[in-house]
Amino acid sequence: MGRVFLLESPNALDLLEGVGERSSLEHICKLFGHDVTSFLLRDAGEFHQTLMYLGAIVRHPDPGDDPIFIHISTHGNSDGITVGADDISWKNLANKISHIYQNLDEYKGPVVLIISACGTNDQELTDRVTMEYMRDNIENPPEYIFVFSADTIDWRDAVVTWTIFYRRVSKLDFLSDDRQDIRKIQKLLRRIGRSGFGPLTYFRWEENQYGRYNADR
Repeated sequence: MGRVFLLESPNALDLLEGVGERSSLEHICKLFGHDVTSFLLRDAGEFHQTLMYLGAIVRHPDPGDDPIFIHISTHGNSDGITVGADDISWKNLANKISHIYQNLDEYKGPVVLIISACGTNDQELTDRVTMEYMRDNIENPPEYIFVFSADTIDWRDAVVTWTIFYRRVSKLDFLSDDRQDIRKIQKLLRRIGRSGFGPLTYFRWEENQYGRYNADR
């Protein structure tokens, strides 16, 4: 099973009205046998501190090798994501994410990044990470990234999508380069796509650039 870290930043009214993924997914992931914890993020500073905190996992005497899922749920658009009142551009996010992956370089299991936000169909995170990597500003790019393929996504639909994802994800081998294992991931993407609640795109770091996979490719 996996280790799921849910990082969510609803605005104040969302929090008041109980709008968001964090509470539901925490219960769902536990039901499926995953270890899970969640963090409420109120600004970019807390976001950065939480990423650094997660990166310290490798200091544990026995960090293990179970898959880690860093699940970031925020508002977003084609320019980036929003944490509290702070807008974080895709370039800025690439830099923030790179730090945690540098810290987790010695972790033996896969570390999967999930961005659950509107606007990720036009995200520039993968392009920015690749650019910074080629400039030697990033040593350890995120190897496995999942984002929504739609411009907008209702939070309830997002919960359904990630419920299917976390129910099936334990059967996947992210570390394998075998095409059969990659096709298993695509099979999961097709299953999610057929649900009608929010299609996903999968990015995988391959030979100094990202390979892009959806339900059909």
